[in-house]
Formats: sequence, C-alpha cells, structure tokens
Amino acid sequence: MTTVRMKVLAFLTVFVTVCSIIAVAAFGGSGDINANGKLYIATTDEFDGMIRGGDDIPGSDVMGTKRLSQNITVTNDDGILSVGGTVTKNQDSFYPGTYIVSFSKNSILSSRAHVEVRMKVAKGDTVYVLVGDKEKGYNQFTTVTADRDNEISFDTNILQDYTLSTTDIMGAQEAMACVLSSESELLGD
Repeated sequence: MTTVRMKVLAFLTVFVTVCSIIAVAAFGGSGDINANGKLYIATTDEFDGMIRGGDDIPGSDVMGTKRLSQNITVTNDDGILSVGGTVTKNQDSFYPGTYIVSFSKNSILSSRAHVEVRMKVAKGDTVYVLVGDKEKGYNQFTTVTADRDNEISFDTNILQDYTLSTTDIMGAQEAMACVLSSESELLGD
C-alpha cells in the first residue's frame, strides 16, 4: 500500500470512530429504539423537505438556528405523519414554562391530527396552546391538561407555529393592559 492509501484509511478509521462516539454521547446509548426511531423519522423528513422543497426552509434554519427534534409526533388515523419540527424553550422571564413549537412545513391537513409534544410539564398541569407571537399578540387555540409528566397533546388540522405555556399569557397580557390603562387614567392622559 502506498502512503497516501494508508493515510486515507487511517483518516477514515478515525472519522468513523469519532462519529460513533459523538452519536453514542448525543443519544445516550440507551438503546431506546422508539425514541431513536422518532428521531430518525424527524431527521429523514426534514432532509426530505430540504431536498424536495428547498424554498420552504430558509438558509438560516439549515445552518443552525433551529435543530431537529424528537419532541414532536404528529399522528392521524393513518399513522405517523412525516412532519419534522422543533420545540424551543422561550427564554422570556415574564412567561416561564413557555415553549415555541415550529413545524418544518406549515400546512392545512385534510383531517384532524393528534400532536404530541414533549416539554417540561407535570401531570395534571394546565397548558395553554396559543397562536401568534409576543409582538403581534396571541390568540388562544386551546387549553389542555397534561395526562402524564413531560408530555402534552392536542388535536388540530393546521400545522403552524404554536406557543405552549404553563403561564396564562392571555390573562397576563389582559391584566397588564388593565394596569396600564388605569395608570394612564390616573395621570390624566
């Protein structure tokens, strides 16, 4: 063998070993086939979406501002839908326990789908499902109660960005608007 072939073979061996170590570290090596299967489905769906509909995914999303997630599962009567998405914790201190759910492809479905989201929540907690954002305002989509720890679910026929919160954001905004209007009346504005 030539030295070039030996160097290439050595490089590939090190590369595969490092990739294997990173994969085991990232997924815990738990052997949980179901969780890794969901990750595989979400990953392949996301890559499929990038290949077939590259215009749907902005370049910044591909470069790292979003990450693939196994925290969302969308099912209907036919089984698991091929939809990827992310669950991102909102760092706003005014609304603790708030998460943003974003799908790789926003769409209107032909039938109702069941969306399961893994997030930090205790069994029995009320979670508010909202649409909209902080700048434009929120509209309440539904309210659900967590059936088990670290997971909530809701039904929808529209895949769009959702805000999930254990804080009553709508109530907090109404209270703040009331306080601000009371202050402006006291000041004579």
